Amino acid sequence: MGFLSSSSTVVRFAADPPPTLDRDAVARAVSRRAFRELDLDGGDSPKSVGWVAIHDPLATELTATDLFFHQYLVVGFRYDRRAVPAKLLWLERRRAEEKLRAELDRPRLGRAARQQIRAEVEARLLVRALPVPRLFDCVWNLQNGKLYFSGRLRAATEAFSEHFRETFGVTPVPLIPYLNVEHVGLGAGIVDRVRGADPSSLVAEAAPADRDDVPHLPLAEAGA
Repeated sequence: MGFLSSSSTVVRFAADPPPTLDRDAVARAVSRRAFRELDLDGGDSPKSVGWVAIHDPLATELTATDLFFHQYLVVGFRYDRRAVPAKLLWLERRRAEEKLRAELDRPRLGRAARQQIRAEVEARLLVRALPVPRLFDCVWNLQNGKLYFSGRLRAATEAFSEHFRETFGVTPVPLIPYLNVEHVGLGAGIVDRVRGADPSSLVAEAAPADRDDVPHLPLAEAGA
C-alpha cells in the first residue's frame, strides 16, 4: 500500500543523511540495486527485492529527477516472493507419504523420512510457484534523517532495511517509542531517565477468585 492510497500503514525509521549529497551518484547507486525479475522457469532464489520508480513499478532505470523532490528522496520498493500454499503442501506431502508407505509396505514412516519428503515436495512446488509481488513506498527526508516506509509486513520491512543499508551505507533504526525519545528534542537528562525507567506491565492483574466483590456469572449463581 502506497502513501497516496486511501489507507496506508507507515513505519518510521531514523537514517542519518549523507553530509554532502551527490544526487547523480545516489541515482546510480539506486539503479545498481534496482528490482530484477525472478526467473519464471524456476531458480535457486525464492525472492527478489529492489528499487523501482515510485510512480511506475516497472521502471528500474532511475535518474535524479525520478528520485528527488525538494529535500526528499522518494523511491518505490518491490518485494517478490515465491510461496507454496500451506494446504497444497499438506496435500502433496500426504500423497507422497502414502506412496512411499505402499512401496515399503510399512504402516507408518519415521520422522526423518517425513521431513525429507516435506523438503522434496516443497522444493518441487516452489519451482512451479509464481512469485507474488508487493509494492511499498519509501520517503527519506534528507534534512532531518526521518525515513518512512509504507508497510508493516515483517519480512518485507527486514528486506527493505537490509537493501537500504546496502544501497546508501546507512542502517535504518526503527523509531519505536523507546528510541524515538532521542529524536523529539528532549534534553539529555530526560532521555537518560527514560532509558533508565523500569518496565511496567500495562495489563491489570486478575482478581482472586475468592473475593466477595467479584461479580458472578448468572449461570454460576443459578447453579449455586
